[in-house]
Amino acid sequence: MKGSIMEKYVHNALQFVFPKNCFEELIINFNIFHPTCPKMVLSRVLGLGITAGSILLFVPQIIKIFNAKSAKGISLISQLLALVAAAGTASYSFNKGFVFSQWGDSFFVAVQLMIIVMQILYYSDASAYAFAFFAFCWAFVFAVIGNYVPSDFLTLIQALGIPITVASKSIQAWQNYREQSTGQLSLVSASMQLAGTIARVFTSVQDTGDNLLIASFAIAAVLNAVLFVQFFLYWNEAKRKKMR
Repeated sequence: MKGSIMEKYVHNALQFVFPKNCFEELIINFNIFHPTCPKMVLSRVLGLGITAGSILLFVPQIIKIFNAKSAKGISLISQLLALVAAAGTASYSFNKGFVFSQWGDSFFVAVQLMIIVMQILYYSDASAYAFAFFAFCWAFVFAVIGNYVPSDFLTLIQALGIPITVASKSIQAWQNYREQSTGQLSLVSASMQLAGTIARVFTSVQDTGDNLLIASFAIAAVLNAVLFVQFFLYWNEAKRKKMR
């Protein structure tokens, strides 16, 4: 009995990673020049890798804020906008029935951004709002799962995700420029974000062909690159401030 259950899980996993007849083409026939299978399998593997990596994406950021007992240098508006964009992508993709590896990272990112927003509120004068915000977020999750949110509204959120992403990243980049510092932002999280959004452009093209998702991730990749570069632009400035 246990053997048959295990075989079923293995079979389903192989079917997911090697869709259609790709297992036969790539593994059995070793036809690595098949016109579609290599790209499809690479997209699935990348999607799983990004989803797995996203579970820890903002953990360094969360730990850094917790240890400092401060969210100085992190824009609340920027994080809220990023949360709306991530939650919008996850909700839209769930509603469309896309494979979990295509949107699982957006869900995990949204959960972690929710925690960061709660930290910003908790370590500020608005600590009373932190847990109310938590309740609101999970109410929205259950509303999406229960199909209480209209599909047109989720499509609208996804469409607005592009200007929201631009606004979110631009606000944080401007704050970094104004202060000549990246504050409590985590370089590890920023690096993982950049790599993840670049890979997501490829997986979105392969797995969904959805222009809204492709455009969202492409723009996010460019803006994440700007934030990543700022760490090195203001690295020496941060050292000088510590020495004063």
